[in-house]
Amino acid sequence: MFAPIKKPKAQVKKEIIAFLDRSCGLADLKPRRHNCGMQHRNCLVLATSCKDTPRATPLEFFHEGLTLYVFGEPGGKIANIKRNPKVSAAIYEQPLNHAKKQQSLQIFGTAELINMRTNPRLLKSKAKKWNLYGVLGTFLKSATKGQKLSSEQKNELGAKLLDAINMIKITPHHIILREYNTDFSMPKYEWKK
Repeated sequence: MFAPIKKPKAQVKKEIIAFLDRSCGLADLKPRRHNCGMQHRNCLVLATSCKDTPRATPLEFFHEGLTLYVFGEPGGKIANIKRNPKVSAAIYEQPLNHAKKQQSLQIFGTAELINMRTNPRLLKSKAKKWNLYGVLGTFLKSATKGQKLSSEQKNELGAKLLDAINMIKITPHHIILREYNTDFSMPKYEWKK
């Protein structure tokens, strides 16, 4: 419908990173009653597939430059990535507000699973950076409420939770940045590796 508008590759990359900075989850280290340890903002919808069966999953995401990271428990998306590491993702501002310019990203890339078996050092460093330990602690506290568990049992359960987590690292090779303008135009800009 709209042909890609040309902008310098460096400018498109800069705008994509600025959008990711405004959209990604953040560690929230201020304990409050209804706080899981994260500041939630826009989510990422991750599309995986296996044997011609697509799967789309909304997830909290983080980024370093153009590289995206999501944490996921075992399930269909992990099984799909093991069979087919090619993924697509979408991130968009919500709710759509025609009174201001808004953006979205469509990302095509390759996913890599990082866990306690494949790269424990990297998983632990990212879990610390983005407060996954705090989030797991909040969920562990809720799941064991009313149970008489020793500190050792709680630590063992926490280690099992961490062992079950996969960090999905998405390395993009193509990103489309779309703008939704107040005049209803929708230009798109492309970045390719």
